[in-house]
Amino acid sequence: MSHTHEKALSMDQLVEMLERRLLLERAERKKLQARLALRETPSGEGRVGSDDPGELAGRLEELIEQRTHALSHARDEAVAASQAKSSFLANMSHEIRTPLTSIIGFAELLLDPQVTADAKADAAKTIIRNGRHLLEVINDILDLSKIETRQVEIERIEVGLPALLGDIEALAAGRAQEKSLLFTIAHHLPLPPVLLTDPVRLKQILLNFCSNAIKFSSKGEVRIDVRHDAASQRLTFEVVDAGIGMSARQIERLFEPFVQADVSTTRRYGGTGLGLYISRQLADLLGGEIRVSSQPGRGSRFSLSLPVGRPIRAMEMLTDSRDFEAFHRPDFVITEIEVPELSGRVLLAEDGVDNQRLLATYLRQAGLEVDIVGNGSAAVDRAMAQSYALVLMDIQMPLMDGVAATEMLRANGYRGPIVALTANVMQSDVARYRRCGCDDVLAKPVDRAQFYAVLARHVDGAAPPPLATDGGYAQELAALTDEFRAGLPATLHAIACATQTADWERLKQLIHTLKGTAGSYGFARITTLAAEVEGHLATGRTEGLMDRCAALTEHSREIAGVPAGRSHAVHLTLRSDTPG
Repeated sequence: MSHTHEKALSMDQLVEMLERRLLLERAERKKLQARLALRETPSGEGRVGSDDPGELAGRLEELIEQRTHALSHARDEAVAASQAKSSFLANMSHEIRTPLTSIIGFAELLLDPQVTADAKADAAKTIIRNGRHLLEVINDILDLSKIETRQVEIERIEVGLPALLGDIEALAAGRAQEKSLLFTIAHHLPLPPVLLTDPVRLKQILLNFCSNAIKFSSKGEVRIDVRHDAASQRLTFEVVDAGIGMSARQIERLFEPFVQADVSTTRRYGGTGLGLYISRQLADLLGGEIRVSSQPGRGSRFSLSLPVGRPIRAMEMLTDSRDFEAFHRPDFVITEIEVPELSGRVLLAEDGVDNQRLLATYLRQAGLEVDIVGNGSAAVDRAMAQSYALVLMDIQMPLMDGVAATEMLRANGYRGPIVALTANVMQSDVARYRRCGCDDVLAKPVDRAQFYAVLARHVDGAAPPPLATDGGYAQELAALTDEFRAGLPATLHAIACATQTADWERLKQLIHTLKGTAGSYGFARITTLAAEVEGHLATGRTEGLMDRCAALTEHSREIAGVPAGRSHAVHLTLRSDTPG
């Protein structure tokens, strides 16, 4: 039986076949023993070239024992694999059905006219929370598929360490707070400001560690220790908890797919049993190493060590814990989304009726008018016939998909912004969408905050929020908005001076203040551009900083009503010194 043929069989068929072969081997063994008793010499592969019955019996016994052991071992492995996958499928059914029960139940509750407003708000939060959990389960399954088919793509870009840890804190601290656990990050200084890695996959590993630490802890603290080894130029993240802990035997099975510490763990705590297996595979792809130490009842330590990825000079190292304060994120909670005030008409090309309704609602909340089409062909006809502030292009649609529609629009001279809507956001997919002419990509399911950030980036016409009906308040707010506009040229002049003199601390202060103030007055585009400059400053390098400052300056001049070329104060030239 060939290996290919074995793989084509179901697991139950394979086990049954191995058991039949094992019985045949044992039957053959009995026949040979009977023939030896009659001093007959067998022919074929068992012949040993000796007429001594004792020696012949010993060698045949050894040969048959080896084959029987091999078959028995293969059968046991197949049975174990079958049981593991059966348990996994049963567990997946539970992990998917449980949040779906809450989602469907609480959605029905929202339609009950007798339910109070507070109860409806709580129901909505429950739906969101369970929906996010369901998305995590699906992502685990998809990641496993990509790993087993070697389709995982890793990018290597510069990642600011303070921003990375801020994101981890934002996502993990809220979960810890729900269980009355203390969540902290200990920065063992000095630390590098940046590392060269894949930020999405690195955060996936660390969040898996944190999620497990929180899941298996009922009291105490969950802590991330961050250390840098200057000799090896490696960064270590260690997640420590005071949870249930594990035995040495449980640790041995920890990184196997479809497996948790034991069956009772799955029943009590849930989970796919894939997270740590996926984390180890991703760590290998990042050039990292995962280690575990634990004792039953005394908690666990999961550490990830990986290369920084580029040389870091001593003067670049972060030596003050305040370097991380600017990136401190609030606990992750379901909060109200800040909706930008935009103007214009958007073409939404999406074939799903529910998605049409949802995204159209988002767009109208931002003050935009919406035209909706259900396929790529109709999208091309509409976009060529009318001017749009933005085209939202779903990739998978009937008649003509989003890629073909975008290529046709670009070939016919359409120059407006086009944003792809898709669930396929691997690097190769995103690169393909950009090659066909898309200016940006939004992943499904759509994150509302990210959705509005993309709108603000591509839709012209950002404006302050509408004024209140109260006359005095409206007049005061209008006056303050005018003062903000009037003060923009001076702010831009100060930014230009800070860049020209390489006063990076002053530049950080100016950009941070502008980012917050502009957002308060409704100028979302200024806030977005300022945030990009602030994030670039945090990396400690000047490459590309001038372009970001120039984009911020140009847009701010438009808001302030300063014609291009009128103000000498906003021309930017950067010295070669490294910020920070």
